[in-house]
Amino acid sequence: MMNEKGFAIYAKEIEESVLSDTFWNVTLPQNLESSSINSPAFSTFIAAQINRNSDSLFQSGTTVADLVEIAGDIHHIFPKAYLKKNGINNRAKYNQVANYTYLDTHVNKAVGDKAPKEYFAIMCNQCDTHEVSIGNIKDIGELKDNLKDNAIPESVFTMEYGDFEEFLLQRRKLMAKFIENYYKGL
Repeated sequence: MMNEKGFAIYAKEIEESVLSDTFWNVTLPQNLESSSINSPAFSTFIAAQINRNSDSLFQSGTTVADLVEIAGDIHHIFPKAYLKKNGINNRAKYNQVANYTYLDTHVNKAVGDKAPKEYFAIMCNQCDTHEVSIGNIKDIGELKDNLKDNAIPESVFTMEYGDFEEFLLQRRKLMAKFIENYYKGL
């Protein structure tokens, strides 16, 4: 018969074997290839953002939790209309959860159907001039921190439709790392 200490050691060994580096670096990013916003992996990512008190994209002081609570917009980082206009018509591709982020409605409208490199150029200019046109971030350091809060690679600053596959790959890895940090912090 196993005592409590023996059970704890056994449980820890099982957890470590199931949640190995392969799980965090391969299995979980593959699970984030889903196009369902109800997928367990995406739901866990949102829970991790809420737990971390992450600000929504381009907003300082408006958290993902705030937007989830008031039914904020889930926005395509690479806008769907932009991708379709450029020949990416596969719904399962452009609706991948790695292409989603919570946005305030006004921010979503300001971003519109622009390529990421276009609206991130506006954000960078906003950080230089401190004249707000999207969200409320006016500092490049704060913008980079905001990207980390949303598991978005900094390479997005220069991305357009030809970079979409690479973006999805990078973002899934960042999302998986975000979830891993959340899990290990519990």
